[in-house]
Amino acid sequence: MAVLDPVETLRRVPFFAVLAPADLAALASHCVVRRLMKDETLVAEGDPCDGLFVVQSGAVKLFKMAENGREQILVIERAGSTVGELSVFDGGNFPATAVAIEDSTLLFLPKREFLELCRRDSEVAFAVIRSLAWRFRYLTSLVEELSLKEVSHRLARFLRNRALRSGVRTKRGVEFPLEETNQEIGAEIGTVRDLVSRNLRRFVDRGIIRLERRKVIVLDM
Repeated sequence: MAVLDPVETLRRVPFFAVLAPADLAALASHCVVRRLMKDETLVAEGDPCDGLFVVQSGAVKLFKMAENGREQILVIERAGSTVGELSVFDGGNFPATAVAIEDSTLLFLPKREFLELCRRDSEVAFAVIRSLAWRFRYLTSLVEELSLKEVSHRLARFLRNRALRSGVRTKRGVEFPLEETNQEIGAEIGTVRDLVSRNLRRFVDRGIIRLERRKVIVLDM
């Protein structure tokens, strides 16, 4: 598993990027490397929070689990993203479960060092506030999507975002691989596998997309 230098990893985090090289190196000296295999749990909902995690490589999903076993993905964090800053500040437990969806490496920064840095450096503190404000806006948007939008709308937005992020324009349309199963897509957009399958077929029938195994070709953006 490829691993970046800890200082370079911290530099990719927006609220650490404002630090001078010497301060980044000092902060990196307090970090502990945590390696996860795919499907391994980083933290479970309700676990006490002892510090902040920074994703170094791979990807980690944060999700809530209903009593009936249905999963709702809140966000997928990749390299340069953080897990746990909310709980570090409010002193509570982790509000969601975090599981690696790929083999991943993270840096763990103890709560004491992170809070001391925020007390000492107002620029870092304000950058953290901006990050938390962005997360609030994102979660507000997610609530709107899940409560006010139809499944077809949420699936169309998911496919459109994926096409814009990783699609390749060809003569046939905008093509991209669909690595997630229909059940995993359902967990991300707040529905179940059968409704994902049904709506994908509707998009095909309406000439919006074409499916070739696990590849999507968007015919009409």
